[in-house]
Amino acid sequence: KKHKAVIAAADGLWKEYQNSGPAFYDPSVLPEIVTSVWSLDDFMTGLQARSRSSIKRVLSASTNQHNNNGSGGGGGVDPNIRLEDLSPNKRAMLWRLLQTTSEAHDTLDMPAMISALPPKYVRVKELLESLLVFGHFEQLLRKSKKRVSNVHDVGCGHGMVGMLCAAAYPHITVQSIDRVPRESFQAQRRAFVESRSDMDNLHFVRGDLSVLEKNADDFSSSSSGGHSLLLCVHGCKSLTHESIELAEANAWAWLSLPCCLQAEHHLDPRTNLKVDDDMRFTMLCGAIAAKYNAGTVSSIDRRITGRGIVLTSLGRSAER
Repeated sequence: KKHKAVIAAADGLWKEYQNSGPAFYDPSVLPEIVTSVWSLDDFMTGLQARSRSSIKRVLSASTNQHNNNGSGGGGGVDPNIRLEDLSPNKRAMLWRLLQTTSEAHDTLDMPAMISALPPKYVRVKELLESLLVFGHFEQLLRKSKKRVSNVHDVGCGHGMVGMLCAAAYPHITVQSIDRVPRESFQAQRRAFVESRSDMDNLHFVRGDLSVLEKNADDFSSSSSGGHSLLLCVHGCKSLTHESIELAEANAWAWLSLPCCLQAEHHLDPRTNLKVDDDMRFTMLCGAIAAKYNAGTVSSIDRRITGRGIVLTSLGRSAER
């Protein structure tokens, strides 16, 4: 019976892939490419690596991930690779990941969303990173004893992570906060709507962190009837710690993926760091985790991003 169930599931996957449309489907792809369990190693192997030199390199499963210090020197996937640049087999593998991400949520159809998105906005690095950060968001959600009803995505940029939250969890209201909405943000929202997500629970707010600071009382548990979670993905410079401080002050849960950190914000001015950029970034993330009592410190595969340390907390009252 189990064998028959596995065969039936594989046949179902193959039929779904065959109906996935031109963005993903190619007749040269063999069924085992689609029905095999998703493997990041298999997907990354052979992709062009990020490099500042004219010498082109490709990634492999044995790529030394510690070579990637996030400064563009190599080791990570080229951020300019788009879905249309991938081979048919790689597109099929990516379809499987998107399908797997979607199957747990009735309101989420990532293959359809990506198919509806203009090709210039489908960057593989951004897509993989967003999906993995969304995975960390879901882990935090499962750990929370409080029902999260509001997500504040500060410095949202292209906004994919916040949109995934809104599409997968219609009961959660998502505020995407940035100075101006990017073209990619608007295109992605339209693509989500064209798939199966109405996105009525997603609201773009023009401004910076001060907009949320002014209205923080409106999102207290007593006022809103639910818990808030602050999301900061690649917040530049002071935005990382300022957003965490706002979350801590209001006892919100938070998730941060730090980016360009400045030592003077996190270390004693007398500290003279004589380490490479990768070690410096790791030390500063450690300082943030210690100062704000992060409940979890984890990471994203360094072939995807050299700035992949993920810090999370359930909120001041829950962690202490």
